[in-house]
Parts: sequence; structure tokens; C-alpha cells
Amino acid sequence: MSKLPVCSSFLVKVVWLLGAATIVSACASSPTHYHSLAQTPQKPRSSTSEPGPTTCTFDRGVPGSPIPTDTVLLAHLAVPAQANRMQLSAHQTPTRLTVYETERWAAPLADQIAAVFISDLRNALPGLNITSDPLLTGRGTPLRLHIDIEELDALIGKEATVRGRWRLSGTDAAVLESGTCTWKQVLPTADIDELVLAWSRGLSDISSAVAISIQHWTAPSAAQQ
Repeated sequence: MSKLPVCSSFLVKVVWLLGAATIVSACASSPTHYHSLAQTPQKPRSSTSEPGPTTCTFDRGVPGSPIPTDTVLLAHLAVPAQANRMQLSAHQTPTRLTVYETERWAAPLADQIAAVFISDLRNALPGLNITSDPLLTGRGTPLRLHIDIEELDALIGKEATVRGRWRLSGTDAAVLESGTCTWKQVLPTADIDELVLAWSRGLSDISSAVAISIQHWTAPSAAQQ
């Protein structure tokens, strides 16, 4: 068997190294985007992606009067294991999930969702102290809010979905009220920014339903103190 001349062997190695360097350079040139669920007013809602109705159910756990408190403690918030990573993920087909390595959350997903709920609830219920910090609940016993985000998903280019379940408990930990909301929005494109904005809208719509529950169980006189 004939052997390659030394110069030819050297050229093959050079070409291989240059090709590898080009591939590495191409991968390194892909920028990483960081996303926040906080809505920004600069991007208007697309007329082709209006959300569908939010479907909610409410279940009053125990009969009773409003709780004399001016504080609501977000005591628990959980996110789906499938979405609980720094990379964004969504379904390309009903059975194939894509994890976007260069599309990442700017902060842990649970922290971002908690911030969305707290901000929206404060805007909806300005007379109440809404917090996730037990040290900031004051002297009284707060109304305790537990939220489980059961689904934060999408079928890319088709539909985004957010489903959340919550419950409110009072001084004796008895469940005062619970509820579930499912929110969907058509996705006309595969644009990741539009997907994140859709999820943010879904969380805000669910927080509006949570605000209704809180308002029902909060004594007006206490909220005005």
C-alpha cells in the first residue's frame, strides 16, 4: 500500500484543523438571548395572536367571613419539572420537546413567575401588602397563597398554554378557596420573543383570577388601614 507523501499528510491535517476551527467558530458566534417574563410596553400585542378565553373554576373550601388582614403571603410556588431549567423549552411536535440552548431565562423560572404574580396582585389590590417574604408580613396573620403552575408549554407556531392551580388558606391552615385556570393563545409564528410574551400574558390573566379570590376573602376595613 502506498503512503501519502509527508506534505500531503500535513495538508490533510491542516485542512481538518481549519474545518474544526470553522465549526467551533460558527457555534461560538451564535448569541445567547436572555428572556424575562416581565412585560414591556414597547412591544404591542399582535393582532394575529389575540389570546383565547381563560377558563377558570373556583371552589370555596369552607364557609366564612373575610379574614381581617392586610397581608397576603405567597407561601409556595411550583413550576413543572419539564420547564424548570434555565433554557427555554417547547414542543416542536406533540411528542418532541426542544430545549433551546441559546434561549435562556434571565433568572430562575420560579422566581420570575413569583415576581409576575406579586407585581400583578399589587396592581390589582393596592390596599394589600403582597409579599413572598415571611419577614415582611407584619404583626398580623397573613392570608397564605399557594400556587402550582401545572403547565407552561407550547406547540411552536401553533399554540401557547399556561395552566395554574392555587389555593388560599387562613389562620388555621384550612383551605378557604381553590381554583384552576387554563389559558391558551394562538402562536402564528415560531418567534421565541412572541412565545415568552404570550406566557407572560397568560400568567397575568391567571393572576387576575387569583386577585378575585383574594378580594373575596379580605376584609375591606383591614385593607384600608
